[in-house]
Amino acid sequence: MKLLKLKLIAKKIWLYAKRFWWALVLVLGLVVAFLLWALTRNGAYISSLMDLMESKRSAHDAEMETLATIHNTEVVEKNARLEEHLKRKAELEEEFKKRGETLDKQKEAELKRLVDESYNDPEKLAKELAEAFGLKHD
Repeated sequence: MKLLKLKLIAKKIWLYAKRFWWALVLVLGLVVAFLLWALTRNGAYISSLMDLMESKRSAHDAEMETLATIHNTEVVEKNARLEEHLKRKAELEEEFKKRGETLDKQKEAELKRLVDESYNDPEKLAKELAEAFGLKHD
């Protein structure tokens, strides 16, 4: 029974809202105007809000700059590894041609793994390459 009564009240409210929509808009506009007046009456509220927004924006910009720097460093390192890999691959192919052998997929995968692991240490890389592929290491 209460549900039917509640439905009837809701329908009556809806009919009044449809008929007097302009009054609802006026009241809502007055409430918004009062809230704006209350906030701007004392400039400290607005200035503190603006300061907060500015600090959040500057923190976000700093984080984005840090991420961009990290990304650029990773790209440079990846390109260095790729260049080292291609250089070593060309050297190995030349050495294998001299010996009459070919560089197959398994040997290429081993070369890539060795270059990725120790591209920062050329001595270690040269030693590992010599051991893995039976080359002379000076």
